Amino acid sequence: MRVFLVVAATLALCACERGSDTQVVAGCMRTATHEVTWTNADAADVITTSSQGPTCQQAVVTLVVRNASGDPLWSFASMYYGMRFGGLPPENAPSVPVEDMEAFLASWADTTTMRSGELPQWNEDEDAPAAADSAFTYETPLDREAYRTQRDRNLPMICYAAGVETTQCLIAPPGSRTPSMIVAYGP
Repeated sequence: MRVFLVVAATLALCACERGSDTQVVAGCMRTATHEVTWTNADAADVITTSSQGPTCQQAVVTLVVRNASGDPLWSFASMYYGMRFGGLPPENAPSVPVEDMEAFLASWADTTTMRSGELPQWNEDEDAPAAADSAFTYETPLDREAYRTQRDRNLPMICYAAGVETTQCLIAPPGSRTPSMIVAYGP
């Protein structure tokens, strides 16, 4: 009988250990949300930014855009330190207070909204879109004609920070249900 109790107790402990894939971790788990009118003029999309890591300095940060029904439309992930300062933290870098992370996430969730028609033109003699009065360099995954077409459609667009000095802008052509990056820019 003792052997049975020892075996039963061991199996119960093993079952608990196997089921413990989910654990509460003290660290830097924070979120921020912001509503934006982007893909549907009648129902706001929700942008959620979050952090997760053993410390805020070591956190991975994500930006997720969902439509009003909760369907994911776009996601982007990076490292907090890389987003704020570029690269990995130096060896004796000061810790990142939770309040700094919360301020970063709130600011990041508050994306810029504009229209694709506000983007710079892409002239025949240029290798990429360019604004005459801007210090920014623009890149696009689209060819010239596709870029011009999407720019001329004057679609709703959101732009978010994708690095220390880099911004990415997304469009969601009506009926496509698939947002795409139209341009990225930075100095």
